[in-house]
Amino acid sequence: MLTPDYQQFVQAEPPADGLTVSAWRGVIQPYSDDAAARSILCDIEAERTLWISAGSIRPGASTESHWAHPLLVNMAAPCEVMVCTQPDAVPRAYLLSPRYQPYYADTAVHPHPRSDQTIDYSGRPLPGLCVFSSAEFRFVEDADYYTQFLDQLTQYVAKHLVWLRTRRLCRKIGHVVTPLYQPLPGEAIVEDAPRFQWVQTRSGPARAMDFWSGYWPGRSAKAMTPAEHLRQIKPTLPCWCGRHKMYGECHRNSDSVLAGEQEHP
Repeated sequence: MLTPDYQQFVQAEPPADGLTVSAWRGVIQPYSDDAAARSILCDIEAERTLWISAGSIRPGASTESHWAHPLLVNMAAPCEVMVCTQPDAVPRAYLLSPRYQPYYADTAVHPHPRSDQTIDYSGRPLPGLCVFSSAEFRFVEDADYYTQFLDQLTQYVAKHLVWLRTRRLCRKIGHVVTPLYQPLPGEAIVEDAPRFQWVQTRSGPARAMDFWSGYWPGRSAKAMTPAEHLRQIKPTLPCWCGRHKMYGECHRNSDSVLAGEQEHP
C-alpha cells in the first residue's frame, strides 16, 4: 500500500526508465459535481486552505462569482494517475486519463509540465506533471509523506481540469495571439497537437501556430533551480526533497554538481 489515506492506489508495472523503484496507479476525482468545482475554483483563487480526502476536494461555502464558472461543466471527472517512486528523490506523477498529451511539455501550450520526466507509456511519450515547486511547498514531518504528495497532486489535477474546460483554440503569428474558437460548456474537446502553417497576412505570408490555451487558476509556483537551492537553503535546514534530512546531508552535493559549481565542504 502506498499510503492508508489513498487505498485506491494499487501497484503497477513501473516504466522502463531505469530510475523507478515502484509504480502505483489509482483514480482521483477532485470535484464531486459542477457546483463543487465552481466553489473550489474560488477557494483556489483566494488561496484558501483546501480540505482533501483520498483525492477529492471538499467545497467550501463560497458564493463568489468567477468568469470561468459558466465553462465548468461535466467537472466530476475521474482521473487515473500513476505515481513512480525513486530512491532519494521526490516521486514523479503522470496523468493517464484524461490523457496528458505529449505536446503539453511545451510550456507555451501548458504552464506546468515536466518534459524532463517524460516516459514511454503505451508506445507514446507521456510528460510528467509539475506537481509542486520546492520554492512553494514543504513537506511536514507530522503527516504521511505520500499522503502529502497525493494531496498536492489532487490540487494539480483540479487546476488542470479547469485549464481543460477553459481552453480556447488560438493562433499565434509573431507575438500576436488571436482566439479562433471557444468550445461550448461541456463540449468534448478534440485533442490536437499545435499545428504550424503558413497564412496570408496584410504584409505577406507568415508562419502561424494554432494551439489550445487555457486558464491556470491560483498562484503559479516558480520552480527552483539547483543553483537557487544552493543560494537559498542553508545546509542545516531540511532538504527540499521531503526526506527529513538536512540539506547538507542530502541533495546539496548533487545540486552543486547540477549547478556546475564545486562541491562545498
